[in-house]
Amino acid sequence: MLRVTLFFLSLTFSWAAYAASPSILYLTWTDDPTTTMTIQWHSDKDDEKSEVLFRQAGKKEWKSKEGVFNALHSTDYLAHTVELDQLKPGTDYEFMFPGKKKTYKFRTMPEDLDRPVRFAIGGDAYYYLNIFRRMCAQVAAQDPDFVVVGGDIAYTNGRRSVFQTQNWEINRWRTFLHEWKVQMVTKDGRLIPLLPVVGNHDVKGSQLDPFKNQMYFYEIFTFPKKNIPYRSLDFGSYLSLTLLDTGHTYPINGKQTDWLANTLAERENFSYKFAAYHVGAYPSVYPYAGAVPRKIRGNWCPIFEQYHLNGAFEHHSHTFKRTHPIKQEKVDPNGVVYFGDGSWGVSPRKVKNADMWYMSTSARENAVFIITLDEHMGAVEALSIDGKVIDTAVTYPSSNLVSFDESRLLR
Repeated sequence: MLRVTLFFLSLTFSWAAYAASPSILYLTWTDDPTTTMTIQWHSDKDDEKSEVLFRQAGKKEWKSKEGVFNALHSTDYLAHTVELDQLKPGTDYEFMFPGKKKTYKFRTMPEDLDRPVRFAIGGDAYYYLNIFRRMCAQVAAQDPDFVVVGGDIAYTNGRRSVFQTQNWEINRWRTFLHEWKVQMVTKDGRLIPLLPVVGNHDVKGSQLDPFKNQMYFYEIFTFPKKNIPYRSLDFGSYLSLTLLDTGHTYPINGKQTDWLANTLAERENFSYKFAAYHVGAYPSVYPYAGAVPRKIRGNWCPIFEQYHLNGAFEHHSHTFKRTHPIKQEKVDPNGVVYFGDGSWGVSPRKVKNADMWYMSTSARENAVFIITLDEHMGAVEALSIDGKVIDTAVTYPSSNLVSFDESRLLR
């Protein structure tokens, strides 16, 4: 009898904990990461209350902020968004939902590099759940300030039909987001913000009309300009991240290229400048002469070179790679290094372009990059699924010069 009672008590406790916490909860930024935080979560369609309570860690008084919600098409779910602003830089905060007891933690970014800033970049994330979870554990253990996911986030477009059961698309998105909430938490309980990049398996439809086929990507995530995924995020004046769309919903050339040139020109004096996007200009598996790589090399790479990008992060090929520094499609010590190649939660592929002139090192590995910046230098480490650093590169502020720790390079 005692065992039965304890069993039902445990069920009651588990259900109470679940009811007190949305199963889908994720953080991102649409504005200044030093003074804002965007909180997003999903609810059933009858729960239209978009409100959070928040306070600076250690304070007693809770403040309230209301947001907005939108329906996820063909489902009974609502996606809620609350943007907190006028926060203090480099500060820990707590938040909760009205009427609930569970509290969550986040941290705003510092105004300058008075402490090292660490973040992760990886792509092609949730294909196989077990691989995705293993890599998430390795990333979270690095205590990153935030993570960039470089496209093909949940593989909800173009997958084999055997996976396409009823509601399979939204279910995969929700599985990814639930796993992110559970896995991407630091040891001190801080939720790790997510910056999404669009990939070919995230969307479907027309570039001219991204909503022609009702894309969940644009319903789930929020952006500085509605439904425009390419954007730049500035962290004080020490870091600028440029996140791009390699032709999946907006063309590479034209407006996006013009925007890129203006954006990097305005940020020329930032200490560190990185770009992240999905399809690679210098692929490790796909053809170098492919249409999309040629467009990127023709439109974006000259701009990267002109404004001394510290590095570009590419994905899509499902390997690990690092190129030589490249300028004007030649190896040049003053060029840009391209890191990749999108192998977070997929089965890594055999590298087909290992002998290409641009390739410095590559491997059939699951890997995510950990970038650590301070006032003097930036380190880019490739972290394997086993937690090993398999490659290291070094870059310096306000410069595109890159040097390497030869003792730690793959052979």
